[in-house]
Amino acid sequence: MSMKQPLICEIAKDTFLINEYGFDCMFFLKGKERGLLIDTGTGTFDLKGMIDSFCCLPYDVLLTHGHVDHAGGIDQFEEIMIHPDDIEMAKNLTYEERYGYAESLHSIDTDHAFAFSMDQVRRWDRIPEFIPVQEGTMDLGGRPLRIYHTPGHTPGSIVILDEINRILISADACNRNTLCVSGCTVETLLNSALKIQSLKPYFDRDYNGHVGYAGMPYICSQYDGVHEDVIAACRSVMDQTAQVTDEQFHGRAVCAVTSGNARIVFDPELIYNR
Repeated sequence: MSMKQPLICEIAKDTFLINEYGFDCMFFLKGKERGLLIDTGTGTFDLKGMIDSFCCLPYDVLLTHGHVDHAGGIDQFEEIMIHPDDIEMAKNLTYEERYGYAESLHSIDTDHAFAFSMDQVRRWDRIPEFIPVQEGTMDLGGRPLRIYHTPGHTPGSIVILDEINRILISADACNRNTLCVSGCTVETLLNSALKIQSLKPYFDRDYNGHVGYAGMPYICSQYDGVHEDVIAACRSVMDQTAQVTDEQFHGRAVCAVTSGNARIVFDPELIYNR
């Protein structure tokens, strides 16, 4: 039987993962005084109504980056926190982009884990106020969080560290299929992967932005060596020892390199910082 609603899992105390029909996942963290919604998905359901149904605290909304599958539901909220380098990206998302993404991911769910109809893709009737967020700390009330700027996947990508619960929410910044195709160099991605790797003494679990991807029944954190594999892939590109595969990404010529269990996809014109 297919699930008719997005799946909510409590992955730690007061820490919820919301799987949007296998398209992406969002996170909701509760403290003693406030909550925090991390990402808004593709925009295919009443996310605000869902959060309001199980949280009676005031809460903020923070985007890890401006891509369609993380910023697609921003219209449901008054204010959105996002790194300034990704504001224009999020602000200029179109209905057609969101529809196309949902259509492509729904087609991958061949086992029909989720019952989804394309008419569920919402049209925006407003744009929220964007609040620029920089690297630093925020406190939900007895639950301090630290935000790190980790460009590479996008210029404004961030990760969120919850030291008390030893959880990192890394979204798409460093995972087993890291896309570096939004104007950043491989060197920028490498520096951010090294930055994330340096945080490993402070977290035990690292959740990316696509847990339960395309209907896969896995609500798991990333494997331990993912950061090292991404670092090795970046270094092999930069020292020209990589076995490079030519690919197409949305009509663009890109390259892919695999190391261990991870791969990176990048623009061959954007390798080194200048």
